[in-house]
Amino acid sequence: MNTSTETKEMLQKYYDCLSKKEGWQSLLSDGILLTGTVAKESKGKELFVNNNFFKMVKDLKLKRMIVENENACALVSYDLVSPTGRSFSSDVAEIWKVEDGRLESLAIYFDTAEFQKSIA
Repeated sequence: MNTSTETKEMLQKYYDCLSKKEGWQSLLSDGILLTGTVAKESKGKELFVNNNFFKMVKDLKLKRMIVENENACALVSYDLVSPTGRSFSSDVAEIWKVEDGRLESLAIYFDTAEFQKSIA
């Protein structure tokens, strides 16, 4: 079991690395599970890393994080660029589980109607 401090430090590192677009992949477990309001649930590091969402991230701001042992919830504001070049922002609730020093699962929740409208 991770302590709250370890979990918070791991997630802070993840968001820092994602913002810089480097090194965040190494924090993921090989079997990471991605669920929530995504188009399709996926399991595995390769599927997670190749999710189209990460290709759209221009910048992010971690607004708030609540941590209890190995579980955490983060509210993140993402600045995104759609495949057509349109810039927009999206607030996302992210629920994490950290195990053995790796990010084990992520459930993401966001306004899918607004998101679809923004990438069209």
